[in-house]
Amino acid sequence: IRRVPVEACATLGRVSNANHKNQKLGGAGARRRRGWRPTVRGTAMNTHDHPHGGGRGKSKGNKHPRSPWGKPAKGGKTRRKPNPMVVRARPRHSSSRLMSIDEPQLTRRQVKDADKQAAPDASASNAPGDSSEDGKQSKHSKGAASNWFVKNSSSYAFTLVAVLSFVTRYWKIWDPAQVVFDEVHFGKFASYYLRREYHFDIHPPLAKMVIALGGWLVGYDGHFLFEKIGMDYMSNGVPYILLRGWVAMFGFALPPLVYMIMAESGYSVAASLLAGVLVTFDNALVTQGRLILLDNIMIFFMLAAVYSYVRFFKLRYRAFGTQWWTWLLSTGAMLGCAVSCKMVGLLTMMLIGSAVLYDLWRIIDIRRGTTMAQFTQHFMARAFALLAVPFALYISFFYVHLAVLTSSGPGDAYHTAKFQMQLLNNPMRQSSFDVHFGDEIQFRHRDTGVYMESSADRYPLRYADQRVSSQGQQVTGAKKRSDNAYWRIKPAQASDEFAQFMVRKQAGEAIPAEETDRWAVHNLDFVQLEHVNTGMNLRTHDVASPMTATNMEITTLALNDTAKEADTVWQIKIDHAKTNATRLQTSASFMRIVSQKHGVAVWTHSKALPDWGHKHQEINGNKKPEDKSTLWTVPRIRGRSASAEELDAMAKKIVKMGFLAKFAELQGLMFRHNNALTTVHPFQSTPLTWPFMVRGISFWTDKDSRRQIYLMGNPVGWWISDVALLMYGGTMVMIALLTRRNVEVVDGIVQRHMLRSTGFIVAAWVLHYAPFFLMGRSLFLHHYLPSSIFAYMTTAALFQFASIMDYPRFALKHWHSNVRALVPSGVSVVGFGILVAAQVACFLYFAPLTYGTTGLSVDEIHSRRWLSTYDLHFQT
Repeated sequence: IRRVPVEACATLGRVSNANHKNQKLGGAGARRRRGWRPTVRGTAMNTHDHPHGGGRGKSKGNKHPRSPWGKPAKGGKTRRKPNPMVVRARPRHSSSRLMSIDEPQLTRRQVKDADKQAAPDASASNAPGDSSEDGKQSKHSKGAASNWFVKNSSSYAFTLVAVLSFVTRYWKIWDPAQVVFDEVHFGKFASYYLRREYHFDIHPPLAKMVIALGGWLVGYDGHFLFEKIGMDYMSNGVPYILLRGWVAMFGFALPPLVYMIMAESGYSVAASLLAGVLVTFDNALVTQGRLILLDNIMIFFMLAAVYSYVRFFKLRYRAFGTQWWTWLLSTGAMLGCAVSCKMVGLLTMMLIGSAVLYDLWRIIDIRRGTTMAQFTQHFMARAFALLAVPFALYISFFYVHLAVLTSSGPGDAYHTAKFQMQLLNNPMRQSSFDVHFGDEIQFRHRDTGVYMESSADRYPLRYADQRVSSQGQQVTGAKKRSDNAYWRIKPAQASDEFAQFMVRKQAGEAIPAEETDRWAVHNLDFVQLEHVNTGMNLRTHDVASPMTATNMEITTLALNDTAKEADTVWQIKIDHAKTNATRLQTSASFMRIVSQKHGVAVWTHSKALPDWGHKHQEINGNKKPEDKSTLWTVPRIRGRSASAEELDAMAKKIVKMGFLAKFAELQGLMFRHNNALTTVHPFQSTPLTWPFMVRGISFWTDKDSRRQIYLMGNPVGWWISDVALLMYGGTMVMIALLTRRNVEVVDGIVQRHMLRSTGFIVAAWVLHYAPFFLMGRSLFLHHYLPSSIFAYMTTAALFQFASIMDYPRFALKHWHSNVRALVPSGVSVVGFGILVAAQVACFLYFAPLTYGTTGLSVDEIHSRRWLSTYDLHFQT
């Protein structure tokens, strides 16, 4: 019995914290990060974990422990001479340090040394010719060779993938020696870069600049403009083999990158090799990877970004170290490059961004012991590397793009007058004059570049759809300039004063500038447009146009027909005009020509008229007058040219346009024109058909040799990948259901790897595929290529899940690290062989369509039409 203080308290029946068991320490090293010192003895640790770790006689690497500066951690060596009493040293790399009485005999050297000390005459007791000893040494050497091969098998597998990829991409890369498919566009853009002529494209500039860089390195000057498919390279002196070889480097790098991603993600050599081989022998990737095209350059940066992020994520417990920052910044740089090739690179940013958000969600968990200051550091580091760095690179590539393209080119017309006047040799810098009433001028459509012209030809009485026309005089859009494209601009209200001015002007009388300025055309002026060659006024009326029934017909009307004169009055609306005093100028002004009576704007589109319209473009009255495609410009005034003094004066008036203003204008144009790509293409397809390889794209044909290049994926590989994706979804659902019922069907490590690593790959497939269902523009099979690579990786991951249960034994730490085991059983080898053989056999079967080097007979073509939707050429 003892006394207890009144303020004391006690607990009955519970002497510990009941919630202690719910505490999660997080990953490895969580206790050490909290300041808890390790309780394990240093000598029991590995060499790299503690200065006293490892050492002779230990199973921790058998290396003497040294300090970080290379000095022995336990002092210098004290025993200089070997112990003469030790007949044989303790065995190394053995699970037991105890010797067995059944161990092999001593080696010849050890026996010889022992015999010299005992009796020199007895050295022949174990001669070199002893068959038992030789047999044991032979078995030992074979086992060592086998272990050495397994240990380095990852490096051999990587080398094999690289060699096969090189062969498939560079095989007969010189054939065909003609322009193939989109080489028309991207080869042309490369030529414009080398000529420094401005061009416009809906894609960011990096991939095109990479192609141009390859041309510059081999001395190509850009003289060839890749005008149409089938043009000969050899006769035009184009170094196309070097250009294709330059681009093929990026296609060649894709399978090795896939191998590295799989290996770094902890998959086995077999699974990594399978993924690399499947990508190597994909027909679509090979076709794209050996031509002057953009997709493989973009995919290279996509996969490089994924690889960099995997390396970064593996360093999550060594945050803010040198390697951590290196791989984080590398991820951001590769993302910036991917987006700078094509805007599809944004899908990779969505993938990495989703993974980063998940990572940050785990970091902010209070059970991990993370303070808000630490979380802020993690957040800001990722925001800088994965948002600021990509945007900085994106805008930097556009800076280089605009710095190189300083001369006037085919892309001028897409931009505002202010932008165009920044370009050397642009007509706006040389011939920007005020337009005056009485001038004979031309009208050029901004988007399509055609000239509005008329002639004595008339619209047919009936169109193909049996609609009746007015049989009025045709007004059409011609691609080439001619005398039929001149129109005399007149005030809508005739006056004696203007009539006198025209008499003096046509007589060639010198009219003072002050008097001429009185007749300048301003914004919102009402005018009439008289066709010079036929003497008819431009007119619109309530009759449907030939090809666009919802729009109004544009025709002409005789000058003396006053009853319908209201149909001939038009209002000039200058785009971005600040006041009504803004003057209409040649080349520098964009305007809309709007009917005063009907409110429609003169408009044209790229579809050509039938033969009765000379294949010109239709011009009609658009009922949406404010549409951006209704803009026209006045390229020239007949008989007006600039003198040297006027050119100098106009150059001084040019207002400089900053880079950011140019960048903003160009981004808006790219976005608008990309969304406007709705024209039906004969080889476009829908996203729903892509995974099933329903239809390909005809790239090139040669009638004489019956050769063709047809873009199509490997049907066997794509269909197997579809099954793998379905199996993954079904497997994970089944595992989740069984887990809810407390039934463990797979090991926890395997389940976690399937959920996180394979789940990341499947998420990559989804995010690079699903967004295309939301796009309204024309889509093609090559848009699925990034997703097809992730589908192949999913197939390899499912192969590992089905064949390997002991993940830690077969998993790779790095793509070049040592390997403990290759395959668990012969069944795995058979399964691996079947998948690879099927992929390679299908690739070789369709190789004539991939490379276009061999002509096929009618029967051979029909045998390769596995689906009726394969629209191959030369079927008859």
